[in-house]
Amino acid sequence: MSMIREAKHDEQLSALLEEFWKNQRIDDVFFTKQTSDKILNSIIEPDLVNDDDSEDDGPLQARFFGVWRLAAAAVVLLIGFGAFYKFKLAKTKEQVTIVKAAVKDLPPGGNRALLTLADGSTIILDSAANGLLATQGATKISKKENGQLVYSSADNENDLPLNQINMLSTPKGGQYQIFLPDGSKVWLNALSSIKYPAAFAKDERMVEVTGEVFFEVQKDKSRPFKVRFGETEVEVLGTSFNVMAYKDDSISRTTLVEGSVSLTNKHINQRLKPGQQASVGASGKITTHMVDVEEAIAWKKGLFYFRDAGIPQIMRKVARWYDVEIRYEGTVPVRQCSGKIPMDVNISELLQMLNYMGVACRMEDSRVIVSTKQH
Repeated sequence: MSMIREAKHDEQLSALLEEFWKNQRIDDVFFTKQTSDKILNSIIEPDLVNDDDSEDDGPLQARFFGVWRLAAAAVVLLIGFGAFYKFKLAKTKEQVTIVKAAVKDLPPGGNRALLTLADGSTIILDSAANGLLATQGATKISKKENGQLVYSSADNENDLPLNQINMLSTPKGGQYQIFLPDGSKVWLNALSSIKYPAAFAKDERMVEVTGEVFFEVQKDKSRPFKVRFGETEVEVLGTSFNVMAYKDDSISRTTLVEGSVSLTNKHINQRLKPGQQASVGASGKITTHMVDVEEAIAWKKGLFYFRDAGIPQIMRKVARWYDVEIRYEGTVPVRQCSGKIPMDVNISELLQMLNYMGVACRMEDSRVIVSTKQH
Protein backbone atom coordinates (compact mmCIF):
# COMPACT_ATOMS: atom_id res chain seq x y z
CA MET A 1 0.00 0.00 0.00
CA SER A 2 2.93 2.30 0.69
CA MET A 3 4.30 1.59 -2.80
CA ILE A 4 0.87 2.23 -4.33
CA ARG A 5 0.57 5.58 -2.53
CA GLU A 6 4.03 6.63 -3.69
CA ALA A 7 3.36 5.42 -7.26
CA LYS A 8 6.97 4.26 -7.49
CA HIS A 9 8.89 0.97 -7.48
CA ASP A 10 6.74 -0.49 -10.28
CA GLU A 11 8.89 -3.60 -10.67
CA GLN A 12 8.76 -4.43 -6.96
CA LEU A 13 5.01 -3.73 -6.85
CA SER A 14 4.36 -5.99 -9.83
CA ALA A 15 6.42 -8.78 -8.30
CA LEU A 16 4.58 -8.52 -4.97
CA LEU A 17 1.14 -8.50 -6.62
CA GLU A 18 2.07 -11.50 -8.74
CA GLU A 19 3.42 -13.41 -5.73
CA PHE A 20 0.33 -12.65 -3.66
CA TRP A 21 -1.98 -13.59 -6.53
CA LYS A 22 -0.30 -16.94 -7.06
CA ASN A 23 0.03 -17.83 -3.38
CA GLN A 24 -3.42 -16.84 -2.10
CA ARG A 25 -5.60 -19.69 -0.79
CA ILE A 26 -9.34 -19.04 -0.78
CA ASP A 27 -12.10 -21.63 -0.60
CA ASP A 28 -14.33 -19.82 -3.11
CA VAL A 29 -12.68 -19.35 -6.51
CA PHE A 30 -13.39 -15.86 -7.85
CA PHE A 31 -12.10 -16.36 -11.40
CA THR A 32 -10.94 -19.16 -13.64
CA LYS A 33 -7.18 -19.45 -14.12
CA GLN A 34 -7.49 -17.99 -17.64
CA THR A 35 -9.44 -14.97 -16.36
CA SER A 36 -7.09 -14.51 -13.41
CA ASP A 37 -4.01 -14.51 -15.65
CA LYS A 38 -5.65 -12.06 -18.03
CA ILE A 39 -6.55 -9.61 -15.24
CA LEU A 40 -3.09 -9.86 -13.72
CA ASN A 41 -1.36 -9.28 -17.06
CA SER A 42 -3.64 -6.34 -17.84
CA ILE A 43 -2.48 -4.66 -14.61
CA ILE A 44 1.21 -5.48 -14.91
CA GLU A 45 1.58 -4.95 -18.69
CA PRO A 46 -1.61 -3.39 -20.05
CA ASP A 47 -0.06 -2.45 -23.40
CA LEU A 48 0.61 -6.11 -24.26
CA VAL A 49 -3.02 -7.32 -23.76
CA ASN A 50 -5.07 -7.47 -27.01
CA ASP A 51 -8.76 -8.32 -27.40
CA ASP A 52 -9.96 -10.17 -30.48
CA ASP A 53 -12.01 -7.16 -31.60
CA SER A 54 -9.29 -4.58 -30.93
CA GLU A 55 -7.83 -4.73 -34.46
CA ASP A 56 -10.98 -3.10 -35.89
CA ASP A 57 -10.89 -0.24 -33.42
CA GLY A 58 -9.23 3.07 -34.11
CA PRO A 59 -6.23 4.25 -32.09
CA LEU A 60 -8.35 6.51 -29.83
CA GLN A 61 -10.99 3.85 -29.24
CA ALA A 62 -8.32 1.22 -28.51
CA ARG A 63 -6.66 3.48 -25.99
CA PHE A 64 -10.02 4.23 -24.37
CA PHE A 65 -10.92 0.58 -23.97
CA GLY A 66 -7.35 -0.20 -22.83
CA VAL A 67 -7.68 2.31 -19.99
CA TRP A 68 -11.20 1.05 -19.19
CA ARG A 69 -9.97 -2.54 -19.01
CA LEU A 70 -7.13 -1.53 -16.70
CA ALA A 71 -9.47 0.39 -14.36
CA ALA A 72 -12.04 -2.41 -14.32
CA ALA A 73 -9.40 -5.04 -13.64
CA ALA A 74 -7.93 -2.98 -10.83
CA VAL A 75 -11.37 -2.55 -9.23
CA VAL A 76 -12.14 -6.25 -9.51
CA LEU A 77 -8.73 -7.12 -8.08
CA LEU A 78 -9.21 -4.78 -5.12
CA ILE A 79 -12.70 -6.18 -4.49
CA GLY A 80 -11.20 -9.66 -4.50
CA PHE A 81 -8.47 -8.62 -2.07
CA GLY A 82 -11.07 -6.84 0.05
CA ALA A 83 -13.22 -9.97 0.27
CA PHE A 84 -10.14 -12.02 1.11
CA TYR A 85 -8.99 -9.68 3.91
CA LYS A 86 -12.54 -9.26 5.26
CA PHE A 87 -12.80 -13.06 5.49
CA LYS A 88 -9.41 -13.32 7.21
CA LEU A 89 -10.06 -10.36 9.54
CA ALA A 90 -13.40 -11.82 10.65
CA LYS A 91 -11.68 -15.08 11.60
CA THR A 92 -8.85 -13.21 13.35
CA LYS A 93 -11.28 -11.07 15.39
CA GLU A 94 -13.19 -14.18 16.37
CA GLN A 95 -9.98 -15.86 17.56
CA VAL A 96 -8.82 -12.77 19.45
CA THR A 97 -12.22 -12.44 21.14
CA ILE A 98 -12.01 -16.03 22.33
CA VAL A 99 -8.49 -15.52 23.67
CA LYS A 100 -9.39 -12.32 25.53
CA ALA A 101 -12.45 -13.94 27.07
CA ALA A 102 -10.29 -16.73 28.51
CA VAL A 103 -7.45 -14.52 29.76
CA LYS A 104 -7.39 -12.69 33.06
CA ASP A 105 -6.03 -9.32 31.99
CA LEU A 106 -3.56 -7.26 33.99
CA PRO A 107 -2.63 -3.60 33.48
CA PRO A 108 0.99 -2.50 32.99
CA GLY A 109 3.09 -1.08 35.81
CA GLY A 110 3.36 2.61 36.62
CA ASN A 111 4.75 5.22 39.02
CA ARG A 112 4.87 3.27 42.28
CA ALA A 113 7.51 3.48 45.00
CA LEU A 114 8.13 3.48 48.75
CA LEU A 115 10.30 6.10 50.46
CA THR A 116 11.98 5.03 53.71
CA LEU A 117 13.39 7.89 55.80
CA ALA A 118 16.37 7.77 58.15
CA ASP A 119 14.15 7.25 61.20
CA GLY A 120 12.52 4.19 59.63
CA SER A 121 9.22 5.87 58.76
CA THR A 122 7.84 5.19 55.29
CA ILE A 123 5.84 7.09 52.68
CA ILE A 124 3.93 5.36 49.88
CA LEU A 125 4.65 7.76 47.05
CA ASP A 126 1.97 6.64 44.59
CA SER A 127 -0.77 7.60 47.06
CA ALA A 128 1.00 10.56 48.69
CA ALA A 129 -0.18 14.08 47.84
CA ASN A 130 2.04 16.36 45.79
CA GLY A 131 4.13 18.91 47.67
CA LEU A 132 6.38 18.79 50.74
CA LEU A 133 6.60 15.25 52.17
CA ALA A 134 9.25 15.57 54.89
CA THR A 135 12.29 17.48 56.12
CA GLN A 136 15.58 16.11 57.41
CA GLY A 137 17.67 18.84 58.94
CA ALA A 138 17.52 21.61 56.38
CA THR A 139 16.88 19.21 53.48
CA LYS A 140 13.36 19.29 52.04
CA ILE A 141 11.82 16.26 50.34
CA SER A 142 9.00 16.99 47.89
CA LYS A 143 6.85 15.14 45.41
CA LYS A 144 6.24 16.91 42.12
CA GLU A 145 3.14 16.72 39.93
CA ASN A 146 4.91 14.52 37.36
CA GLY A 147 5.65 11.90 40.02
CA GLN A 148 9.26 12.87 40.69
CA LEU A 149 10.84 12.87 44.13
CA VAL A 150 13.06 15.91 44.69
CA TYR A 151 15.62 16.62 47.43
CA SER A 152 16.60 20.25 47.92
CA SER A 153 19.49 20.86 50.31
CA ALA A 154 20.10 23.97 52.36
CA ASP A 155 22.91 26.32 51.43
CA ASN A 156 24.27 26.28 54.97
CA GLU A 157 26.49 23.18 55.23
CA ASN A 158 26.17 23.19 59.02
CA ASP A 159 22.46 22.41 58.69
CA LEU A 160 22.91 19.43 56.33
CA PRO A 161 21.64 16.09 57.71
CA LEU A 162 24.82 14.05 57.20
CA ASN A 163 24.75 10.27 57.67
CA GLN A 164 20.96 10.16 57.50
CA ILE A 165 20.37 7.39 54.98
CA ASN A 166 17.18 7.31 52.93
CA MET A 167 15.99 4.57 50.57
CA LEU A 168 13.70 4.70 47.56
CA SER A 169 12.39 1.31 46.39
CA THR A 170 10.03 0.20 43.65
CA PRO A 171 7.88 -2.95 43.77
CA LYS A 172 7.12 -5.28 40.89
CA GLY A 173 5.24 -3.22 38.35
CA GLY A 174 6.72 0.05 39.62
CA GLN A 175 9.08 2.74 38.30
CA TYR A 176 10.11 6.09 39.76
CA GLN A 177 12.37 9.11 39.28
CA ILE A 178 14.33 11.00 41.89
CA PHE A 179 16.50 14.11 42.03
CA LEU A 180 19.23 13.41 44.59
CA PRO A 181 20.50 16.13 46.95
CA ASP A 182 23.31 17.05 44.50
CA GLY A 183 20.87 17.43 41.58
CA SER A 184 21.73 14.12 39.91
CA LYS A 185 18.72 12.50 38.25
CA VAL A 186 17.96 8.81 38.77
CA TRP A 187 15.40 6.45 37.20
CA LEU A 188 14.45 3.22 38.99
CA ASN A 189 13.01 0.29 37.06
CA ALA A 190 10.69 -2.30 38.61
CA LEU A 191 11.84 -4.17 41.72
CA SER A 192 14.80 -1.81 42.31
CA SER A 193 16.15 0.35 45.12
CA ILE A 194 18.65 3.08 45.86
CA LYS A 195 20.13 4.07 49.24
CA TYR A 196 21.55 7.57 49.58
CA PRO A 197 22.20 10.21 52.27
CA ALA A 198 19.77 13.07 52.72
CA ALA A 199 22.84 15.27 52.06
CA PHE A 200 26.13 14.20 50.48
CA ALA A 201 29.48 14.59 52.25
CA LYS A 202 32.09 17.16 51.17
CA ASP A 203 34.52 14.64 49.65
CA GLU A 204 32.33 12.06 47.88
CA ARG A 205 28.82 11.09 46.80
CA MET A 206 28.04 7.44 47.54
CA VAL A 207 24.84 5.49 46.75
CA GLU A 208 23.94 1.78 46.79
CA VAL A 209 21.56 0.17 44.30
CA THR A 210 19.78 -3.10 43.53
CA GLY A 211 17.78 -3.98 40.44
CA GLU A 212 18.02 -1.65 37.44
CA VAL A 213 18.85 2.04 37.77
CA PHE A 214 19.76 4.75 35.25
CA PHE A 215 21.86 7.76 36.29
CA GLU A 216 22.42 11.26 34.94
CA VAL A 217 25.13 12.49 37.31
CA GLN A 218 25.80 16.17 37.99
CA LYS A 219 29.44 17.08 37.45
CA ASP A 220 31.44 17.88 40.57
CA LYS A 221 35.20 17.34 40.26
CA SER A 222 35.72 17.79 43.98
CA ARG A 223 33.25 14.99 44.85
CA PRO A 224 33.37 11.83 42.73
CA PHE A 225 30.03 10.03 42.40
CA LYS A 226 30.14 6.35 43.39
CA VAL A 227 27.55 3.62 42.86
CA ARG A 228 27.89 0.37 44.77
CA PHE A 229 26.11 -2.90 43.91
CA GLY A 230 27.25 -6.17 45.43
CA GLU A 231 31.04 -6.15 45.62
CA THR A 232 31.39 -3.84 42.61
CA GLU A 233 31.75 -0.06 42.67
CA VAL A 234 31.30 2.38 39.80
CA GLU A 235 33.04 5.76 40.05
CA VAL A 236 32.19 8.79 37.88
CA LEU A 237 32.59 12.54 37.83
CA GLY A 238 29.67 13.41 35.55
CA THR A 239 28.06 11.06 33.07
CA SER A 240 25.01 8.94 32.21
CA PHE A 241 24.96 5.18 32.56
CA ASN A 242 22.72 2.22 33.35
CA VAL A 243 23.26 -0.39 36.08
CA MET A 244 21.36 -3.67 36.06
CA ALA A 245 22.03 -5.85 39.11
CA TYR A 246 18.99 -7.99 39.90
CA LYS A 247 19.38 -10.75 42.44
CA ASP A 248 17.73 -13.30 40.13
CA ASP A 249 20.24 -12.53 37.36
CA SER A 250 23.60 -14.27 37.59
CA ILE A 251 25.31 -11.37 35.78
CA SER A 252 25.21 -7.66 36.59
CA ARG A 253 25.68 -5.19 33.72
CA THR A 254 26.85 -1.59 33.61
CA THR A 255 26.28 0.25 30.31
CA LEU A 256 27.91 3.62 29.65
CA VAL A 257 25.86 6.05 27.54
CA GLU A 258 28.20 9.06 27.69
CA GLY A 259 31.17 10.26 29.70
CA SER A 260 33.52 7.89 31.48
CA VAL A 261 33.24 5.47 34.39
CA SER A 262 35.49 2.93 36.06
CA LEU A 263 34.39 -0.33 37.69
CA THR A 264 36.29 -1.71 40.66
CA ASN A 265 35.99 -4.87 42.69
CA LYS A 266 38.46 -7.10 44.53
CA HIS A 267 39.57 -8.64 41.24
CA ILE A 268 40.10 -5.78 38.78
CA ASN A 269 39.65 -2.13 37.83
CA GLN A 270 38.08 -1.53 34.41
CA ARG A 271 37.39 1.79 32.65
CA LEU A 272 34.51 2.03 30.16
CA LYS A 273 34.04 4.08 27.01
CA PRO A 274 30.64 5.25 25.70
CA GLY A 275 28.77 2.35 24.12
CA GLN A 276 30.59 -0.27 26.20
CA GLN A 277 28.94 -2.63 28.66
CA ALA A 278 30.73 -4.30 31.58
CA SER A 279 29.43 -7.66 32.77
CA VAL A 280 30.27 -9.00 36.21
CA GLY A 281 29.61 -12.69 36.94
CA ALA A 282 29.44 -14.59 40.21
CA SER A 283 33.22 -14.95 40.25
CA GLY A 284 33.66 -11.15 40.14
CA LYS A 285 35.45 -11.19 36.79
CA ILE A 286 34.70 -8.13 34.64
CA THR A 287 34.31 -8.47 30.87
CA THR A 288 33.54 -5.61 28.47
CA HIS A 289 32.05 -5.41 24.98
CA MET A 290 30.30 -2.90 22.71
CA VAL A 291 26.50 -2.96 22.79
CA ASP A 292 23.45 -1.19 21.39
CA VAL A 293 22.92 1.46 24.06
CA GLU A 294 19.28 1.87 23.05
CA GLU A 295 18.63 -1.73 24.08
CA ALA A 296 20.07 -1.16 27.55
CA ILE A 297 18.04 1.99 28.29
CA ALA A 298 14.86 1.17 26.34
CA TRP A 299 12.96 0.59 29.63
CA LYS A 300 13.50 4.25 30.53
CA LYS A 301 11.68 5.16 27.30
CA GLY A 302 8.82 2.75 27.95
CA LEU A 303 9.93 -0.16 25.76
CA PHE A 304 10.79 -3.81 26.12
CA TYR A 305 13.75 -4.23 23.74
CA PHE A 306 14.89 -7.78 23.01
CA ARG A 307 17.88 -8.58 20.82
CA ASP A 308 18.59 -12.31 20.52
CA ALA A 309 17.16 -12.68 24.02
CA GLY A 310 16.48 -16.09 25.54
CA ILE A 311 13.00 -16.88 26.82
CA PRO A 312 14.02 -16.90 30.54
CA GLN A 313 15.50 -13.40 30.10
CA ILE A 314 12.29 -12.16 28.46
CA MET A 315 10.01 -13.71 31.06
CA ARG A 316 11.99 -12.24 33.99
CA LYS A 317 11.24 -8.77 32.63
CA VAL A 318 7.57 -9.69 32.16
CA ALA A 319 7.37 -10.96 35.75
CA ARG A 320 8.89 -7.77 37.18
CA TRP A 321 6.71 -5.39 35.21
CA TYR A 322 3.34 -7.14 35.53
CA ASP A 323 3.92 -8.71 38.98
CA VAL A 324 3.15 -12.24 37.80
CA GLU A 325 4.61 -15.66 38.44
CA ILE A 326 6.23 -17.49 35.52
CA ARG A 327 5.73 -21.23 35.14
CA TYR A 328 7.30 -23.44 32.47
CA GLU A 329 5.27 -26.29 31.02
CA GLY A 330 7.76 -29.07 30.35
CA THR A 331 11.30 -28.05 29.45
CA VAL A 332 12.25 -24.40 29.02
CA PRO A 333 11.99 -23.60 25.28
CA VAL A 334 15.36 -22.85 23.71
CA ARG A 335 15.08 -20.02 21.23
CA GLN A 336 16.19 -16.42 20.81
CA CYS A 337 13.86 -13.54 20.06
CA SER A 338 14.28 -9.97 18.87
CA GLY A 339 11.77 -7.14 18.90
CA LYS A 340 10.41 -4.04 20.60
CA ILE A 341 7.17 -4.03 22.58
CA PRO A 342 5.59 -1.03 24.37
CA MET A 343 5.50 -1.37 28.15
CA ASP A 344 2.18 0.46 28.50
CA VAL A 345 0.03 -2.41 27.15
CA ASN A 346 -2.04 -4.85 29.19
CA ILE A 347 -0.52 -8.27 29.68
CA SER A 348 -3.01 -9.90 27.26
CA GLU A 349 -1.67 -7.72 24.45
CA LEU A 350 1.92 -8.42 25.46
CA LEU A 351 1.32 -12.19 25.44
CA GLN A 352 -0.23 -11.97 21.98
CA MET A 353 2.86 -10.14 20.73
CA LEU A 354 5.17 -12.69 22.36
CA ASN A 355 3.19 -15.53 20.77
CA TYR A 356 3.64 -13.82 17.41
CA MET A 357 7.40 -13.72 18.11
CA GLY A 358 7.32 -17.48 18.75
CA VAL A 359 7.09 -17.53 22.55
CA ALA A 360 4.15 -19.81 23.40
CA CYS A 361 2.61 -18.34 26.57
CA ARG A 362 -0.80 -17.92 28.17
CA MET A 363 -2.38 -16.65 31.39
CA GLU A 364 -3.79 -19.01 34.01
CA ASP A 365 -4.98 -17.23 37.16
CA SER A 366 -2.07 -14.95 38.12
CA ARG A 367 0.54 -17.02 36.33
CA VAL A 368 2.04 -16.90 32.86
CA ILE A 369 2.49 -20.42 31.50
CA VAL A 370 5.30 -20.83 28.95
CA SER A 371 5.46 -23.98 26.83
CA THR A 372 7.44 -25.43 23.94
CA LYS A 373 6.01 -24.42 20.58
CA GLN A 374 6.61 -26.26 17.33
CA HIS A 375 7.30 -24.17 14.22
